[in-house]
Amino acid sequence: MRKLDRNGMPTHDLSNETTAAADDTFSQSGRIRTEAINGAADRQRVSHSLLMRIAPVFQHAFDGRVHLRHAIELEHAPGTNNPITLVGCLAITPFGVFVVNHFAWTGLVKPGTNEDELLVVDDFGGVTVHTSPLRRAKPAVRHLRLVLSDHECPVESIAVLSEAECSLHPTVPDGVLMLSDLRYFLRTRLNRFRATHRRYLNADSVASQIDWSCSRRRSRP
Repeated sequence: MRKLDRNGMPTHDLSNETTAAADDTFSQSGRIRTEAINGAADRQRVSHSLLMRIAPVFQHAFDGRVHLRHAIELEHAPGTNNPITLVGCLAITPFGVFVVNHFAWTGLVKPGTNEDELLVVDDFGGVTVHTSPLRRAKPAVRHLRLVLSDHECPVESIAVLSEAECSLHPTVPDGVLMLSDLRYFLRTRLNRFRATHRRYLNADSVASQIDWSCSRRRSRP
């Protein structure tokens, strides 16, 4: 029943309206929180699956002298609207650090009109323009190069695509690859490093520096 004031005009029940508004806000907040939790769980699942796939390749290539991390959050731009960049996996080796992410694209992957784009052509000839995975990983790569500047540690990114669902044009960047290409890719990077005649990096020390950087962000209020 609607309430009337002494002049016979309808009044509003502020307590009910406030309660309803609070309930709606709480419902939206709860939904956003649930979506965030589900999104984080999905990222953990995908990154862990990627870790399980790449770990044997890295371990075999370097006789176990490698540190692997998954579901990493790097604070590449503190104080900005988007301070965090997410990394599926990090592989820390005696000759460099690799930022590894997985992409579930379907179709033929081809170069785009510039180095920051890739095209995916589906079975019907439809073309989708994607930001290159290597471009997406640039904030993480830049951040890690800065963190590891004292180590003079090479850092680059790798995008692992779904092998059963897509194929690669021969001219795509070599950092965009199938899992079956990873072993050869790492051989090329190892030989490139050896050609510089530099001493191998202390992978334990590099890993500790990265872990310290990540833990420092988590410890801040």
